[in-house]
Amino acid sequence: MDIVAGAGLPDFFTRLAPNGRMVVVGAVAGQPPADFGTRLMASFQKSMSFATFSAATVPEAGLRAVRADQFAAAGRGEIETVVHEVLPLDQAATAHRKMDAGEVFGRIVLTP
Repeated sequence: MDIVAGAGLPDFFTRLAPNGRMVVVGAVAGQPPADFGTRLMASFQKSMSFATFSAATVPEAGLRAVRADQFAAAGRGEIETVVHEVLPLDQAATAHRKMDAGEVFGRIVLTP
């Protein structure tokens, strides 16, 4: 599972075992490079499958069920996030620079 994506994403696919599975959730380091599709096609010889989805394509009833389940899990303390750093709101530009530079693992929390 990868939440970072960015320029290194295509390399992860080349390292998959035959019939391996790669799950990309989000892209905190930005979008993959423009030649991502070309490099991805080379991995299909490994019996790779590829699927995407957007919340816009999921039926509303399904979204409601996921929201209810995930919000309840968060309320029970079952969902954790990795906090890289906590910064005051006036350092939002610094937070963006760090994220753009790929210096962040997890989230940067901005506080008032």
